[in-house]
Amino acid sequence: MNKKEREILRNEIQMKNVMTKKIGGWSRKSFGLCIIMAMLTYWGFSGMEDSFLSVPDIVRDIVKWIALILAIVSGIFAILSFMSFRNSKKHVLGLIDKLNSK
Repeated sequence: MNKKEREILRNEIQMKNVMTKKIGGWSRKSFGLCIIMAMLTYWGFSGMEDSFLSVPDIVRDIVKWIALILAIVSGIFAILSFMSFRNSKKHVLGLIDKLNSK
């Protein structure tokens, strides 16, 4: 491997490392959104009455179904982005090994 190929590989590793970090951030954010929506869904289906918050039943019904749909979608996205993060990390480590071996 000559110097030019090594430099190209270094640049590729840097770019993929930045993208891997972004995917990890997306995974954390979508997992947090899933947890928040799951709490809203629980609140909607449980029928809890708050002394400081008076919410009509129709609003509660709308919120619980929207939160349920968003919880499912964000949960699926969290799982898929975590798998992508893990595979991307393995790929970057493989490129680093390739760079160091030659």
